[in-house]
Amino acid sequence: MIPYDLVATKMNFWYTALKNNWTGKAEDTKKEVERELEQMEQNQDVIVYYNLLLFRHNLQLDYMYSKPGVNLNSRFDVFKKIRDQNNLEGMLDYYYHFFAGMYHFRQKELILALNFYRDAEKKLDSFDCDELEKAEFYFKASEVYYHMKQTIFSMNYASRAYNLFKKYDTYGERRVQSQFIIAGNWLDHMYPEKALHNLNKALKESETQGILHLMGSSHLNIGICYNKLEDVDKATYHFQRALNLYKEEKHSFLPKTLFNLAHVRAKQGKLSITDDLYYEGKELAEKNKNLDMLAKFDLIKGLYLSFDLDMVRESFKFFESKGKYADMEEYGLIAAELLEKKEKIRDAVEFYRITVNARRQIQRSAFLHVN
Repeated sequence: MIPYDLVATKMNFWYTALKNNWTGKAEDTKKEVERELEQMEQNQDVIVYYNLLLFRHNLQLDYMYSKPGVNLNSRFDVFKKIRDQNNLEGMLDYYYHFFAGMYHFRQKELILALNFYRDAEKKLDSFDCDELEKAEFYFKASEVYYHMKQTIFSMNYASRAYNLFKKYDTYGERRVQSQFIIAGNWLDHMYPEKALHNLNKALKESETQGILHLMGSSHLNIGICYNKLEDVDKATYHFQRALNLYKEEKHSFLPKTLFNLAHVRAKQGKLSITDDLYYEGKELAEKNKNLDMLAKFDLIKGLYLSFDLDMVRESFKFFESKGKYADMEEYGLIAAELLEKKEKIRDAVEFYRITVNARRQIQRSAFLHVN
């Protein structure tokens, strides 16, 4: 019989590998743990820990490699049974809420994700744990706040995460990703120069580490920044660099990059290229069942390729159903300005109103989450 504490220690390394995106090590350690579980002395907490980590493992690798045919809902149903069938306390209860928040964030259900994260944070503060676990939580919280355009909360959590991660050499990937969140918040606050400063630091560090998908994400975010600055030539250059890097790894951000490249090409009037990028991106999004990106590709088609405003309206209905008010604000303004240039004033007013209402929802959400 193998002592359960030795298996638990190996699970801790498995969890560390997941946090660092060491995919190979995570897969190998998972297999070792599964072999040892068959010979481990009985301990229910270790079994529960294994099942919690297995859910996060599958959730993370499915996301990174866009595995088709994966039914996340059925996986989450199995995951929920862990809590139903066990009396979770301490770290195990924290992990349940933390990983459930990750699932809802992955599903673009931002309000649900935030609710689970807030419960997880209460549990995290109730016991002693190492600062790297706190850093991981702060980073994940900063993501959901960023997507909800709660920039003050997001910047605070991302900065706290970065200041902890920078103490550890092996957490270079998380340092870069924290820089992405900080830069995104600077951009939302209309400080593109400060955003570019962080993003260029992130690109330099990702190149030093030689991690292709981080280099791709750096170029993608720099491209987004230049697009905000209306420098579409530089934006196109960086989006193309990101696309080339992501294609080497068949990364899950390929549809997002194709969408952004299609958008700047449409703004340049390169509609033939836009059409090719649209179909390539939509095919990938359909294959991966990425409803969020499908809604955004419909925006491209509705606004620039077929001029079908009903298709555009359906995209906004989807954003609203998922609580994606930041997307409603951003793309509502883009649609309104484009329609105004086409002298479609009545339609332009409709999308200006969508933009204003989305901004109100963002402000209301900020007030609700102060406490």
